[in-house]
Amino acid sequence: MKKHYCPIIVSWVIAIACALALTQKASGQMVRLHGSISTAKALESRKAALESASGAQIEIVGNGAGRGLQDVSSGQAEVALLSGPLKLVAEALNKEKSGSVDAAQLNEIPLSNSKLGFYSHPAAGVKSVTDAQLRDVLTGKITNWKDVGGADLPIKVVMGFGADGVRVTVQDVVCHGAEYAQGAIVRNSSKDLPMVVSQLPGACAVLVVSSAEGNIAKVATETELMMPVSLVVKGEPSGDVKKVIDAIKAVIK
Repeated sequence: MKKHYCPIIVSWVIAIACALALTQKASGQMVRLHGSISTAKALESRKAALESASGAQIEIVGNGAGRGLQDVSSGQAEVALLSGPLKLVAEALNKEKSGSVDAAQLNEIPLSNSKLGFYSHPAAGVKSVTDAQLRDVLTGKITNWKDVGGADLPIKVVMGFGADGVRVTVQDVVCHGAEYAQGAIVRNSSKDLPMVVSQLPGACAVLVVSSAEGNIAKVATETELMMPVSLVVKGEPSGDVKKVIDAIKAVIK
């Protein structure tokens, strides 16, 4: 009696081949997006839609604009989520460690602008500052809140590390290149800044408005503060990387 195994085996082979093809089509290339914490947060909620639109797998890591730029330069990520101008962030990185980033090899793709705000601990008692006062607070020329109409309380400036996007943007636009106040409190992650300001009477910081939370008070400024947001890649993007970038550009305007 003959046993007809061939049709069964052929059916299994076809089924397995189809399953593998569908898996490969769905998975695509892994495109790693590292950098700006606020941008990473905005993209994380849209991750499924971005993967569907691009056909690629996406890894999103909010590790700071400077670190994202380093990751792209070293090949640990395909796309940097950059807050702040590429030139300034790259200069800050190379100031910390010479040769960290070669900006000439990088391609900056503008996305949008993030609104920044000046925040203080509520005990400071200040509602607004002029552009000149804000500059003098951040650079240490004004050291007590009473000198800008607030409480008799020492000012403590809080900021991100050297290549932080907000830090380099504000130093350029507000401080006109001047150094920040001596003794300023520096945190490695910008997501820690609101917590420090909320817990330390007299503390203040410039923050991305969408990331400002907790027991902090917004201080009105004379001029609206804005920071450029972009994607950075090596050379011209292609393949799944370009598809992911196009998908991001479609949702962030």
